This record gives sequence, C-alpha cells and structure tokens, in this order.
Amino acid sequence: MMNPTNRLAWIYDLYLIGQRAGTADDPAPLRRELLEHVVRGFDASTGCLALKGEGPGDLTITTVVGLSEAAIGTPITLGNGILGQVAQTRQPMLLNGDLKHDSRVTSRNVARERPASAMCWPLRLDAQLVGTLSINRSHELTPFSAEDLEHGHMLVNMISVVIENMRLHRDQQAQITEMRRMNKKLEEAHTQLFQSEKLASIGQLAAGVAHEINNPVGYINSNLSSLQNYLDGLLKVVDCYQSADPLIAADPERMAAVERVKQEADLAFLKDDVTELMAECLEGLARVKRIVQDLKDFSHVDEGEWTEQDIHKGVESTLNIVQNEIKYKADVVREYGTLPPVECLSGQLNQVFMNLLVNAAHAIEGHGTITIRTGTAEGGGQVWVEVADDGKGILPEHMEKLFDPFFTTKPVGKGTGLGLSLAYGIVQRHHGHIGVKSKVGVGTTFRVTIPVRQHHVRAEAAPEAPAEAPRR
Repeated sequence: MMNPTNRLAWIYDLYLIGQRAGTADDPAPLRRELLEHVVRGFDASTGCLALKGEGPGDLTITTVVGLSEAAIGTPITLGNGILGQVAQTRQPMLLNGDLKHDSRVTSRNVARERPASAMCWPLRLDAQLVGTLSINRSHELTPFSAEDLEHGHMLVNMISVVIENMRLHRDQQAQITEMRRMNKKLEEAHTQLFQSEKLASIGQLAAGVAHEINNPVGYINSNLSSLQNYLDGLLKVVDCYQSADPLIAADPERMAAVERVKQEADLAFLKDDVTELMAECLEGLARVKRIVQDLKDFSHVDEGEWTEQDIHKGVESTLNIVQNEIKYKADVVREYGTLPPVECLSGQLNQVFMNLLVNAAHAIEGHGTITIRTGTAEGGGQVWVEVADDGKGILPEHMEKLFDPFFTTKPVGKGTGLGLSLAYGIVQRHHGHIGVKSKVGVGTTFRVTIPVRQHHVRAEAAPEAPAEAPRR
C-alpha cells in the first residue's frame, strides 16, 4: 500500500469523488473513475465492480478496468466465483499464487491472463450488501499482502457510501421523472375535465339560447303567415277596385283624386315590393329556424348516452354554426362518401368538427378552399372524416406538439391551445384516432377515424394518435 502521505491524498480524492456521487446523472463514468482510483491506489493491474440490483443476477458486473468491456452486464450468482463467494460470505478474500488451479476462481471473473494476486471486498452499508469490488495484480508485480487486504477493508466503507449515494441519486432522479410524468398526466386530466365541463356549459348555453329564440320565432312565423294571408286579401281588394276605374272615369274630379293617391303611394311598385319583402321575411325566418335547429343539433345537451347519428348531418349543422368564420376565408368543397349511422356522442363530435373547420379557416391566408371528405374503412367497421385546407401548413417541429394542451402557433390572445387537445380527448373517448399530415406552404389535412359501433370496443384501450393520418 502507498505511504501515509499519499494515502491521505488518495483518501481525499476518494472523498471528492464521493461528493460528486450525489449529483451524477449518469453513474457509469463516475463508477469507472472510482474503480480506476482504487486500482491506482493499490498499484493493481485490473479491477472489477459488481453491484446488487443492476441486472437479473444476484450481482451484475457494472464496471471493469483493464479487463474486457464485454464482461459488463455479466450476472453473478451468490457463491459462484470470487465475487459471488465474497458476496455470500460478506468477508474479504485474498488470493495469491497459481490462481489458474484455485477452485475459488472461475474463468469468467478473471482476466484473460490469469493474475498472480487478487483481493476482493464486500461492499456493505450496515448489514445490507451493496456489491463487491475486486482488484488484481499481474505476475510482474508484488503480490498483495494481508496488510493490503486490511487497509482496503477499512476503505471500502467509504466506497460503499459513494456507490450507495450514486444509487440514491439515480433513484431520486427516476422518482422526479416519474413525478413529472404523473404531474403532466394530472394536468392533462385536469385540462380534459375543464374542457369537458366547458363543452357541457357551451352545450347548455346553446340549448338555452335555442329554446329562447324558438319562442319568438314561433309567434313571428305564425304572425307572418297570417299577415301573408291578410296581404293577399288586401291586394285582391285593390285589384278589384282597380277594375272599377273605367266606371269612375266619367267623374274627372274623382278620377284625378284616385290617380293622385296611386301616384303618391306608387301602387304598382308597392304591389310588387310588398310581395318580395314578405317572401324575404319568410325566407329569413326559415333561415333563423334552421340556425336554431343546427344549434340544437350541435349542442345535443340532452344526449348523455351513445346514440346512432348521421355524421353528415352533424358536419352540416356545424358548418352552419361556423359559417361566419369560413365564408370570407374559404370555399367549402364536400366530397362525401356513403356512411352508415354511427354510434357516438354527436354533440362532442360536432365540437371536434368545429375546431378542425375553424383551424382550417385560420390557416388560410387570403381566400382558399376547405375540403371535407368522408368514407369508411376496416370493411365498413370504421368511418373517417377529413378536413383539408390549402393554407400555410404546419412546421415539422410543431407536429409532435399539436395535441398538447395549451400549445398554439397563434399570436398571444388569439388562441388558447386547447382546441386540438379537446378534440383529441373526444376522439379517444370514441375509441378512435385523429391524425394529421401537413406540408408547409401547401396545406394541412386532419383525419378523424372512429368505429361505427362502440359496444365492442368500449372496454379496450384507446390507441395513440398517429403522427400521420392514414392514407385513403
């Protein structure tokens, strides 16, 4: 062993290594530095470190110095070889002489050229085994002595603490990573719950507004129908009076008064225009009734159960709701396939369609085209809906974040980053998937695929969202 002065310096360097053990994210380089420090300190040729809990065996070789790197990962069974025997007996071991014929040595635990001398210590914290450490000297070096073994035995406690600190730091980092993962999942669940409650509130509000509008619309429609009948009757009376004009022509003064009133009222224009105005009022009222119905179809606030719905009807009612968002930005092209009735939560699916349509409109700079396609897959067992735009496209670095809560490429105040996250959650609830393909400067296509029937798949785990929508 080294002289006392060098020994103190060696111990201090070992202490410094131990100081870094509590902050090393990757323990492998620090383990090697530690083993190299021990090999140098004992003027050894090679060294081997095996630790508990690092692999399938009772011990596993994690670090070697001067030996083949292929030995790393080798499992060690208690009682097998030097490392296994020391781990089983918890006692240090000194071997000198012809180790080739020593029954305590197995070929896989020594160097290709058999050492002339070897020492091995158990690494323990109190009664707990941490691992084993062995060092070897070649034939040209002086064999280890019992004093060397004793000196090493006093130092391995420090080494055990260093090794354990590495393990504790690694476990702590793993726990922190797991906590972060769980926190993220909790945040996503909270966001999903918030969005579900928000959607329910929007649905209730929409249904309430639709109900309130329905009342005045109902009596306006009734009054307009009556007014149309009255107007038709009055116009018939006017026509009848006009047919009597020749009879009053013999009275010039009265005829002049009648003509003056006709001119002041512009009777010919009035008869044509009042008919057109009434027709426009009735058409506008019919439009309001359609919007109200679309609003009710969109919200489906009373539908807490899965029902069979016409997907195209849902898309069309959603298009009417977002008409003002789209009509100045894009022409809508429909390429509908033949779809069976789909078991779904219609109001929630309409929310997905609304998010995709509004996002498509926002992605278009100037005036463009939004194409809606539908079709079936999996032999008719699934239906899909695509919303494609010819807008600016999505940057590749943004693709993986599209469905993350609060991620948005819109300016501050223009978007919450919750729309696609909500859409993803709704599609997952339907045991389907939502995918996207995009090319910058060309456009983006979102595809939503869901099963036609839910009762066969409700118990199954929902699939992850693919990076790309499946090709048709």
